[in-house]
Amino acid sequence: MTSRIRTSLLRHADQADGALPVVRIGWADVPGRLRVALFLGVVGAALLVAGLASGLVKDGPDPGFGALPLLAVLAVVPPLLAIGFVAAKAPATGAAVLVGSALLAPGRALVDAQFAVDPLLTSRPEILVPTVLAPLDPAPGLWLLLAGHGAVALAGLLAVGRAGAIPGTPYAAEFDDHSADRSTKAQGTSLVLALIAALLAAVGLLLAPFRSDNAFVLASSVIDAPPLARFGVLLLAGAAAAGAVFGSGSARPPVARGVVLGVTVAVAGVTVPQLAAATAVDRLHPAPGPVIALSALIALTVAVWLLNRQENPTDDRATELDTGRLHLSAGILGLASAAAALVAATSVQLVVTGGLDRPVAYSSRLFVPAAIVVLALAVPLLFDRAAAATRPAFAVAVIAIPLVAASSSDAVFTAISASEAVSAGPGAWFGGIAAVLAVAAGCVAALAGVVERDDVDLTQRQANLTLAAPLAAAALFAIGAFGLPVLKAPGFVAPGVWSHFRPASWGLLLGVVVVLAVIAVAAFSRPPRGGALLAGAAALVAVHALEFALTSDRAEGATAGPGTWLSLACVAALLVAALIAATARPDVKKRR
Repeated sequence: MTSRIRTSLLRHADQADGALPVVRIGWADVPGRLRVALFLGVVGAALLVAGLASGLVKDGPDPGFGALPLLAVLAVVPPLLAIGFVAAKAPATGAAVLVGSALLAPGRALVDAQFAVDPLLTSRPEILVPTVLAPLDPAPGLWLLLAGHGAVALAGLLAVGRAGAIPGTPYAAEFDDHSADRSTKAQGTSLVLALIAALLAAVGLLLAPFRSDNAFVLASSVIDAPPLARFGVLLLAGAAAAGAVFGSGSARPPVARGVVLGVTVAVAGVTVPQLAAATAVDRLHPAPGPVIALSALIALTVAVWLLNRQENPTDDRATELDTGRLHLSAGILGLASAAAALVAATSVQLVVTGGLDRPVAYSSRLFVPAAIVVLALAVPLLFDRAAAATRPAFAVAVIAIPLVAASSSDAVFTAISASEAVSAGPGAWFGGIAAVLAVAAGCVAALAGVVERDDVDLTQRQANLTLAAPLAAAALFAIGAFGLPVLKAPGFVAPGVWSHFRPASWGLLLGVVVVLAVIAVAAFSRPPRGGALLAGAAALVAVHALEFALTSDRAEGATAGPGTWLSLACVAALLVAALIAATARPDVKKRR
């Protein structure tokens, strides 16, 4: 009781007019688990520096420039920031910094593990620039580096949430006392900005880190990277995007500020050496990828901190976003996206000169069912009575258009690269426009869901165990549906997620991530909303399942592949789960 009274007094004492209340928590009130996390953060940074200093390969070539001081500074910044916030009596923000930086540690470990497989394919000029193709062996420094990433990840895991703080203590009050929560407007605005920044950051991390005229230093994007590094970069991009969205959407100011800052610093640890190498190493040139990723996250970090400073919790009701307007905006964007998709399906995808025959754009045929699904779900969003019930399904099913656009762009890029006489036609451009509009519509619909949930008490929400079996089956089927080819034919190589990664693979990766996320969320969702989410996921997978039926003419002797059958099985499992969720008895009480 004394701790709570003291926290309340501190809030009122430190609160300025129109600003967020500030809680000052001394070292004595820092939970033991967070202290261990701070120690592990320092140990992790020390291991990273020690590994780099001792060398990652035996008798390896020299780095392209003297990068060790820069790499050391980047390694120690996250724990130093966390310690600085603790010293400033804001330990919750420091803990969130550790969490944000730890999100990227697994991906960075996979990227660095490529040194153990084949250092010549690592494309890390800040560490080494090969001059011959002689094999290189890993040195003990590599294991120190990987151990450092492990320590950073463990530090973030220990710092999550209340970090073991005893209920009633000032640190626990940071998460239990809702008087200092961010307003709905601040959360919503931050989340919209985060969705944009997350997309830019993910794309930037997946692009080539630089341009290279050196045959020994490959400027590889994620598509051309060796398998281990490829999965590491994919994990990096996904973790950066997820961390940005999670942090920005948090109701707790320390979590919002710290997680986004930690993610930004961790991304700087990846991109700054790439930028430095591109400017300091001969025959390397800067590329836009690292600049896009880092700039997007820096802008998001500044926005989140400024929003926290400017909002006034007492004016929360006056600043809440209107779900009706958000539904209307999402519906209009959905209609525009569906219209653009139909134009893409009926327009010329490729312009051919020189008397060559125009290739048939089989993949663009899928724009028609995708547009029909989006159109059917976008229209109800224009009407208040139907919008709330339809919105969850729309937010998921609208991803069908980017899924098709990725597949269609694959065919366009392949044709363009094969001949200079081929160029993109109006259908290809409308397909890209449809994808952008669809992503915007999904973001607005998701924001409407965030605003709606602000009025619902979800603290007592438990998992619906009756959904366990169909959701588990749907998750397994979804992995195979998007990961295995939907079409088999002699000599035909289908794009995939695990191998043969091509532009179409981005759509497959997006599809499986969205479906798995929906499955995880639906288990804890309110019955009507959970059922709608699962129905939207079923519509998304159904569009993917139609690929064989609509595009089988592209390969002679084509037969349905395992991806088609698993897609149909996934649709069935999702529909069963949707029916169970929609008919379950709601148990969520409205806030008073």
